[in-house]
Amino acid sequence: MKLLHSYSALRFALVLIAILAQCVALSNFPLLVIAGTLSALSWYVTEGPRGNSIPPWVARLLVLVALLYAMLDAIGPVERLPLVLGQFVVWLTVIKLYGKRTVENEAQLLLLGLLLMTVGALYATDFLFGAMLVLWSGFAVWVLLLYQLHHGIEKMREERFLAVPAGHPTPWTRPVTGLQVRKAFRSMASLFLVVGLLGSFLFFVFTPREKFDVIHSFSATSENALERMPLSPGVDDSESNRQVMTIYLEDMSGNSVRMPKGLRLRGSVLDAYKGRGVWASGSHLKSTVETAEGEFAPLTMVGDGSANLVMTVVFQYPSSQLYTLYRPVGIETTPPSRLTQNLANTTIKLALGADPLQRYQLEVDFTAIISSPLSDRRYRYYNEQVHALALSLLQKNAIEFNEGAITPAESERIAKVFENYLRSQEFTYSLDATFFTPKERIEMELDNDPIASFILKHKRGHCEYFAAAMAAMCDTVDLPARVVTGYYVDRWDEVSNSYIVFQRDAHAWVEVEVEPMAWVTYDPTPSSQDAPTWQQEMTFMQRVRFEWQQWELAWQSSVISYDSLAQKKLIGFLDPFWRSHVDTLTGTFKTLYASVVKWFDIGAGGRVWIDLVMGASVLAGFIILLVRWRSRRIRNVLTLSKKLDEQVPVASVAFFATLQQVLLKHGSRRPKYVPAQTWIESLGLEEQALELATSLTKLYYQIRFGDYRPSRTKRLELMQSVRKFESLIQKGNI
Repeated sequence: MKLLHSYSALRFALVLIAILAQCVALSNFPLLVIAGTLSALSWYVTEGPRGNSIPPWVARLLVLVALLYAMLDAIGPVERLPLVLGQFVVWLTVIKLYGKRTVENEAQLLLLGLLLMTVGALYATDFLFGAMLVLWSGFAVWVLLLYQLHHGIEKMREERFLAVPAGHPTPWTRPVTGLQVRKAFRSMASLFLVVGLLGSFLFFVFTPREKFDVIHSFSATSENALERMPLSPGVDDSESNRQVMTIYLEDMSGNSVRMPKGLRLRGSVLDAYKGRGVWASGSHLKSTVETAEGEFAPLTMVGDGSANLVMTVVFQYPSSQLYTLYRPVGIETTPPSRLTQNLANTTIKLALGADPLQRYQLEVDFTAIISSPLSDRRYRYYNEQVHALALSLLQKNAIEFNEGAITPAESERIAKVFENYLRSQEFTYSLDATFFTPKERIEMELDNDPIASFILKHKRGHCEYFAAAMAAMCDTVDLPARVVTGYYVDRWDEVSNSYIVFQRDAHAWVEVEVEPMAWVTYDPTPSSQDAPTWQQEMTFMQRVRFEWQQWELAWQSSVISYDSLAQKKLIGFLDPFWRSHVDTLTGTFKTLYASVVKWFDIGAGGRVWIDLVMGASVLAGFIILLVRWRSRRIRNVLTLSKKLDEQVPVASVAFFATLQQVLLKHGSRRPKYVPAQTWIESLGLEEQALELATSLTKLYYQIRFGDYRPSRTKRLELMQSVRKFESLIQKGNI
C-alpha cells in the first residue's frame, strides 16, 4: 500500500520535531545538540540496514538514571518542576527511539511526542515554539491516521499467521483497499485538520486567560533611563543587536517623516550630583495624567502647545519606561493608563503600580530648544582641578568668564568649548573595560571622584563618562547643565518607514540652559566606530532578525497576552461587521415570515406547522441537490445525454461509471468515439479481470440499449464486482 511507504520516516520526523520543540521551549542549546544528535543517529541504528535495538534491561537502566538525575535537578524552586519534567521526557523519548520497532513501541513514541509538546506549552511563550506547535499539530493528524492504517494491517497479518498451522508456508499478504482510498484518506485528514484548527481557534477566542504578566528574563526591554546613573567602567561594556523598539514619525497629515539627523529619545533627566560619580534626578515638579484610548490627553508642558509631529512607539516587549522626543504636548496609550509628567525636565513616566505598555503615541512639538524651568539645584558638582581646567579652556578660546553674569551667547560658546574638548583627540570612546588593569579598575570603583579621574587621568570610557564630565565642567563655572539618558537612533527601515532601535543604541548626552527655560542639546561623546552615534544601515541578517522580532512581537501581544480585555477588543472590532449583515438578513426573514403568518391569519399552532414545513422544504432541497449532483457526475463520466437520462435511470448505470473511474485512475481513459466493449478489450487486462470487465460491460449494454432494469440488490452486487475488479488490476499492469 503506497500510503504506508513513508510512514516510518514521517513517524520518526514527528517525534524528532517534538524533541527539538521541547529543547526550544527549554532554551537549552546543549540539550538540543546532544538529544538531537542521538535522536538522528537512532534512525540509522534501528531503521537502517542493521536494524539493531538496545536490550530491554539496558533501556530500563537508562530510564532509571534519567529519573534519578531529574529528581536531583528538581531540588530547588517549584517553578523549575515543569522544566525538569520536560527535560526528563526528552531523555525518555531518546531512549525509546533506540527500542525494538513494534506497534506498541511506536504508539508509545507518538504519545511521548504529544507529551513533549504538551509540557512545552506549559511554560514556553516564544514565537518559535508556537509556530512549531501549530505545524506539529497538523503533521500529527496525518501521521496518526497513517498509524491507524499501519496498526490495522499489522494486526491482520498477525492474526493470519496465528490462524495458519505451524510449518505451513504463509505468503506475505497485501492489504486490499476500496475505491479511491488515497483521496478518501486525504479528505479525512483535511477534515480532521480543519475541524481541529477551527475548534482550537474558537476555544482560544472564547476562553480568555487571566491577566498574564509576560516574564522575559531573556528579553526584557532595556530600561536605559534610570533615575540614578553611577559611573563604573563595567556599566556599558556590552553591545547587543537585540531590538528594543520601533519608532514611527508622521506629520499632522499622516505622512511618514524621516529626520535629517538622528533621533534622541529622552528617557530620564539627571540634574543632581550625589557624589562618588552618581548623578540622579533632582527635579520633582510632577503632575498626574489619565490617558484614554483613541484620543490624546494634553500634557501641561511649557510652550505654546502646538504639535507638528506624531510619534508612535512600539516596544518589542512591554516596558515601564517611556521615551519622548523633544517637547511632548499630548499622549495616547494602549490600553489607557496613568502617567506622571515632570514639568521641570519635560519627561513622562508610568505612575506607580501602572502596568507596562507596549505601545503609545505622542504629539510632539519639534523644536531644537527644549523649554522647561530650572529647579532649585541643591546638589552640584565641584572640583578645584576640574574648575581650573575649565577656566584654562575658556581663556585659551578667548572667553572672558564672569561668574554669575553669563549671557546667552557666552553660554553657547562655553558649552561648545567643553563639548569640543571632550570630543578631541585627547579622549577615547571605549566599551572595553579590560583596557584598565585590575588594579586600576579597583581604584576606579573606590574612587570618590571618578569624574575628575576621567577628565584628568584616564580620558577613556563610555558615553556616560563623557556626558557626566561635560555636565560637571559646566557646574564648575555655574552654567546650568543636566545629563540625559535614553537612546540615539539613526537606523531607518525603508520597508516599514520607521526607525529601528537596538539595545546598543543606548546613549547619554547633555542639555545646557543657554538662556532662561531654554535648553540646548550637546553631545560630548566622540563619534567613533563603536559609539551609539556611529550607525549604519541594517545588514541583511539584521533585517531578517528584525522581521522575526516583528512576528515575535505580534505573537506576544496577540496570543500570549490574550486576556478578557483583548477579547472585548476583538469582539468590538468584529461586532459592527457581522452584526450589520446578520441584522439585515434576519430582519428580512422576520418581515417575510410575519407577512406569511398575517396573510394566512393563523395563530401559534399554525406557526409551528409553518416551521415544520419550512424545515422539511430545506431538507428536501438539500437531498434534491445531492441527487442532482450525483446524476450529473455519472452522466459526465458515461457521456449520457439528458434525453437518454429520462429513459435510463442514472442509478442503474452508476456501476459502469465507477468502473471507468477506476480505469482512469490507472491511466486508461475511454475515447468518446470508441464503444465500451471495444475499449475494454484493447486494454490488455489479465484473463480474470478481462472476464469480469466484459460481463459488467454486457450488463451496461442491456441496461442502456435494452429494457433491463436491475433491482437495488442487483445494483449493490454490481458495485461489489467493480471493487473486486479494482483489486484485480492493482496486482497487474494495464
